[in-house]
Amino acid sequence: MTGGIGLTALQKQKKIQSELFFAEVLDRIAAGKHPRLLPRGSSMRPFIRGDKDKIVLSQLTEASYTVGRIVLVHLDRGYLIHRITRIDGPVYTLRGDGNPYQREQCTRDQILAEVTVVIRGKREILLGSKLWKRYERFWPANDTLRRLALALYRRTLYRWGL
Repeated sequence: MTGGIGLTALQKQKKIQSELFFAEVLDRIAAGKHPRLLPRGSSMRPFIRGDKDKIVLSQLTEASYTVGRIVLVHLDRGYLIHRITRIDGPVYTLRGDGNPYQREQCTRDQILAEVTVVIRGKREILLGSKLWKRYERFWPANDTLRRLALALYRRTLYRWGL
């Protein structure tokens, strides 16, 4: 279709492949396994570096539905991995660590799994570890401060490959 309305054949094919891929991932999680994925994109930088770090997904627990947890969510536009930043009754607000402004909202039913490990090279950052807590607590929540922190990150550590 033209004019930006509808999906192209390639977009439809990618969406179907994504649905099949995540159906398999969710089947493995339901079987008690902990699949490792190589995430794409930069929305969770600097904590999760797309196309570099790996993540481990686990089954949801009651604690998974709390502010600060990183979850796999299925929205109309697809699957994403972001941090829960706010809970207002049945509505969960999500935000990528690398997003200065953008937020998404979902319901509890749309949350499918939780990230419990980030694998950076040979190092594993476990949920609840000191390094995990540092990222969670010290990364700015304020939009302006986050924008400045991301700019500093891109101009220094990102250029150095970190």
